[in-house]
Amino acid sequence: MNVLSVNTFAVRLFLNGLSKPNLGATQMKKISMKMSECFCRVAAMFMLPIMAISMFLVDIGTAEAIPAFARKFQANCALCHTNVPRLAPFGQQFLANGYQFPGTTDGGDTAKIKLDGAQGPVTLDKLSNMMAVRLRGDIQKASYKDEPGGGVDDRVEINLPTIVNFFFGGTVTENISYFLESEYNRMEAGAEASIKFERVVMQFSNIGGAQGIANVKVGNFDPSSLFSFPTHRQQLNPILPIAQTDQYPPAIQRIPMLPYAFSSKLFGMSTASAPAGTSGSDADVLGEGFALLPFAPTLYNAPTQTGISVHGRPGGDNSPLLYQVGMALNTKADGTGDQRTDVYAMLRFDFQAAGADAQVSGFWYNAPDAARSTLLMGGNVQYADSATDITRVGIGARAQWETVDVYFAYTQDSVDNPTWNDLGGMTAMANMSEWEDTATGFSLEADWRFDPNWMLGVRYDQMDAGGLKRLPAGVVTTVNDEINATVQMISPILKYYPSPNIALYTRAHINVSSSSTLPDTSGAVAGFDGQEHPASNLENVVALGVDMAF
Repeated sequence: MNVLSVNTFAVRLFLNGLSKPNLGATQMKKISMKMSECFCRVAAMFMLPIMAISMFLVDIGTAEAIPAFARKFQANCALCHTNVPRLAPFGQQFLANGYQFPGTTDGGDTAKIKLDGAQGPVTLDKLSNMMAVRLRGDIQKASYKDEPGGGVDDRVEINLPTIVNFFFGGTVTENISYFLESEYNRMEAGAEASIKFERVVMQFSNIGGAQGIANVKVGNFDPSSLFSFPTHRQQLNPILPIAQTDQYPPAIQRIPMLPYAFSSKLFGMSTASAPAGTSGSDADVLGEGFALLPFAPTLYNAPTQTGISVHGRPGGDNSPLLYQVGMALNTKADGTGDQRTDVYAMLRFDFQAAGADAQVSGFWYNAPDAARSTLLMGGNVQYADSATDITRVGIGARAQWETVDVYFAYTQDSVDNPTWNDLGGMTAMANMSEWEDTATGFSLEADWRFDPNWMLGVRYDQMDAGGLKRLPAGVVTTVNDEINATVQMISPILKYYPSPNIALYTRAHINVSSSSTLPDTSGAVAGFDGQEHPASNLENVVALGVDMAF
């Protein structure tokens, strides 16, 4: 009996039974230390009672998860997950097969209500078997070398919760499945709450009746869901950037905390969606998203893309090789607003080694005319002669033992060096700017389930950015510091699971990047006044929080 059959058989058995105040540096430091001490005391007062109450109320030995698929199949979350939300091998197979058991096409009848009729029977899922809710909230405190301004400082923030996700997923019938994720975000639209769909996808599995060979996904989904280190399912939920992208250059008050392998890694880029000569401070014309943030996850590693992909195993379900090819629809950065078609491909090889379920992955992603090198000259945005393609290649791997899960991703982005020929009297100055055509990102994480209810993890992230390296010498009044700074972050996390679907955590993000400063342009370029670079200005973030799904 092969491994897949054994897994399926065993599961069957299981189912059955970022304007500083007028204070001196020393005084500021003392205040910061006192606030940090106070925060730690508050953290302890907050975390310990929650853990104690949870341990008292929850029967640790018999606790079971209750999200939709767990309810449907009467299974514990551990069936598909290692440390929630990370997927185990069985969970990866279940996902790839369109929410059907690996090796089967049971989406038409398993755990469904059957209604007979003159035109044949109809099978439906109970609402509770197709819907789940995820709530995330935390208490955060960030520390900075210099206050970043823009209303951002080092005060304690309570976000409980900021985001609530509603998930709907399951099978319509045999080999046809769906997944919808809507999000309630009370912070995104300011004082007013907003609800929108993030991911909406349908999958047609086992095309032509060949089990596991070809499966088609259509809709708005995350391309990297089958990659060894996917964009979603992070133990350390992303802490988003605080930045204004409707001005140029973008004002970055706080860099995000997320796997930097996924980031765009390119400074000095925009969508070129506003006419050349537009004021860099004209938010109404530039619009949100005009400036491309170098820290935002994008391309193959974007949280969501609209397109089509095909994945499968050439030799069927028992083959160790998994392939994926796809395309995503986006907008060109050439000033026309025309649609562009990105294409990508991924291969993953699954195997067992040293007692671990292991896999290695590699992908290629090409986005034509995806960004445009942009300079602020005379207070107005000016563009390079043409937009540039962005090509990303990446590798990833994962090894999962019974209590240890280790995984990494490395990506490299390549762009064209810009040329500047059509700027009249500013052409010579623009050509004095320096650019780099490659950027790399690396993320490595290890998680240890040292107790059935406790997990200790740590992630290291590094981004060696590309794009704009130095401004034209004519606008810089002092040393022309590099703009595309390197970022390095170490992020430990301790999680307590009172049940598999609920996690209480304490986490930290420690910036170990070398100090760097932005060039001083004496106001010629907004935001470039010789201050600490956003990449190194953030010293650390500590947080206590909860992540639950039901």
